[in-house]
Amino acid sequence: MPQTITQAQALTRVEQLLTSTASVLDPGPRLELNTIFPTTSSCLDPGPAESSKQVVVSRAYWLRDVPASANMAIARQVMDHWKQQRHIITGTGGLETGHPHIAGESRPDGFILALGWAEGDRLYLAATSPCVWPDGTPEP
Repeated sequence: MPQTITQAQALTRVEQLLTSTASVLDPGPRLELNTIFPTTSSCLDPGPAESSKQVVVSRAYWLRDVPASANMAIARQVMDHWKQQRHIITGTGGLETGHPHIAGESRPDGFILALGWAEGDRLYLAATSPCVWPDGTPEP
């Protein structure tokens, strides 16, 4: 099996994807860690070049200090930013109801990206790495 980035490098990339997205939003949100999302979990659906001994690294942040009236503008800004970064938008929903959900995939590295809506008109940004070896090297 091929080497991967390390778990620590995956966390750094997840943070970079989320903070770079948040930095372009207006009104600018205050990021609050969403503790519902585990930081590291097992690779549950490994592909042909992956192993269940690998892990995925995830992180999510609530976008605080964003009024509900700005949710749709925030969703458009997120989509625009991801497209400008050459990421792929893989799905959208709730745009017609004001409860946006946007899914994407980062390029060139295949991290999963999401903007989600939650009860109480709250938005969050999330990112998850592909399956990686904790130390970057396959276990023997």
